[in-house]
Amino acid sequence: MLKHFAGSIAIVGLSWALASPNVHAQCASPPSLNGLWHANDGGTYQVRIAGTDVWWIGMSGDNGRTWTNVFKGTLQGGIITGQWADVGGRNHGSGTLTLRVSGTAFMERIGATGSGFGGLRWGRGGCPDTQ
Repeated sequence: MLKHFAGSIAIVGLSWALASPNVHAQCASPPSLNGLWHANDGGTYQVRIAGTDVWWIGMSGDNGRTWTNVFKGTLQGGIITGQWADVGGRNHGSGTLTLRVSGTAFMERIGATGSGFGGLRWGRGGCPDTQ
């Protein structure tokens, strides 16, 4: 009986911990847009903001063997616009991108020209934003 009671308490405690808002603390928004982002194209992007200038280097999930690209753009009113180009790997695309920024943990592509850019959504901090 005591084992059953202790097991019930453990299950209730685990259920409470999983429902607690603190469990999602790893999904808290970072303080700025700078840093590492993950996109739904399987790539990682290192983003740097300097004033209104936006820079990144993006690499495919195979350490850049399939594609590596760079981006230079401008951030105004939650919208990033700029140009990108592949600089390594097997792809040789280039073009423009327009992204909508939501806070500091999510971006989505809302416009593009050119060819070969696969990313549509970017997220960070382990949150399921890029699903």
